[in-house]
Amino acid sequence: MAAAGRLQTGENDSEARRFIRLAQNWGASRKLINQILIAGVHNNLGRAAVINSQQQRAFQHFEDAIAIGTPGSDTKLLTRARSSEQFGQLRLPSPGNCARTEMGETTAAVPGFPSFTKNLETIINTLGQQKVEFDAQFKKQADELVRVRKFLDSTLKKEVANATKQIKSFIGLQSYLATGELPSINIEQHSWPVSPDFALYLIELIEFNDYDLIIEFGSGLSTVIIAKAIRRAARRQGKKPADFVSFDHLEHYYKQTCTQLEHAGLINAVQLILAPLQDWQDSNGRIQPYYACQSTLTALKQKYVVADLRILVIVDGPPAATGKHARYPAGPLILEHFANAHIDLLLDDYIREDEKEIVQRWQTDIAAAGFSQIATEYKLEKDACLIKVQSINQVSHLKPLMLNH
Repeated sequence: MAAAGRLQTGENDSEARRFIRLAQNWGASRKLINQILIAGVHNNLGRAAVINSQQQRAFQHFEDAIAIGTPGSDTKLLTRARSSEQFGQLRLPSPGNCARTEMGETTAAVPGFPSFTKNLETIINTLGQQKVEFDAQFKKQADELVRVRKFLDSTLKKEVANATKQIKSFIGLQSYLATGELPSINIEQHSWPVSPDFALYLIELIEFNDYDLIIEFGSGLSTVIIAKAIRRAARRQGKKPADFVSFDHLEHYYKQTCTQLEHAGLINAVQLILAPLQDWQDSNGRIQPYYACQSTLTALKQKYVVADLRILVIVDGPPAATGKHARYPAGPLILEHFANAHIDLLLDDYIREDEKEIVQRWQTDIAAAGFSQIATEYKLEKDACLIKVQSINQVSHLKPLMLNH
């Protein structure tokens, strides 16, 4: 208000600007500052119109001053009061005691009007300058916030990556000293090929379910973990280990997984297959690349003709860069070859939208094939979704259901 008063009188423009900055620093919003200053401009324009005998224009400016300065108030009542007050201050007849002139009508200039007009021009120019300064300051602050956020994000990622590397290295060293086995991690890339929480969930599935066959699409460290879990679960239960088949389409990663299995003494616990990508066609005639795995799945189907077959299928490949819904073919292929089995279909990276759409397509296919299904979402680092599939003849009371776990 102090700034508005100085701008309206034109006494001290620099002091007015100082008060505006103080108001801003003390918490006055840009909107409030503009409301007060603009209302003051309208009030002065109204006074100028009064002096120039343009009553209708004066009333309009007084009304705009009230509406902008005190929004939500009784504008008409306050406008009449403001008009009477301003006419009185200018020692002119009250607007209620004289006839209104048409807007635009003028009379001879009143002494002092040129000086008053000059003050108004100063106010308008000052407001324009203030707006430019405000806009520049807000832009500078916004740019600074973006820069700080990027810096913090980058710093946080580096710190987390370094902490993860140190933890992994410590665990690997501790494991080697305790068992003599080389750790199955890659400290150069600062990341686990498989998330630890997903790996632990795989172990839980194998420990608590009596699977006859485990199929993995996309080999890696998870292959070593699954093989070790199968062997330990079988030893604890005193039975033959479940058969384990894993597919990989790239020779580099195939050989890397072979090396990891050899170091862990598990090379004979897995049927690791190099299955380059080849064209696969869905029921609608659409073609996309997927593992060359059909001959292996056919052989497994012929081998497992027993009733009540239990299968765990882990879908962790191929990578998303292969194409949209890259992992979708796993569902139809497994349903085609093992229609009478109990199937646990586990999809990793469910945090991605593409994987969510894959699950929806799988559920549609499962329902169309006449199977029951229970789908459960697991909130892990990259999320996962497990669909339990059974034929209607096996469990007729189950219905399709999606749970949040």
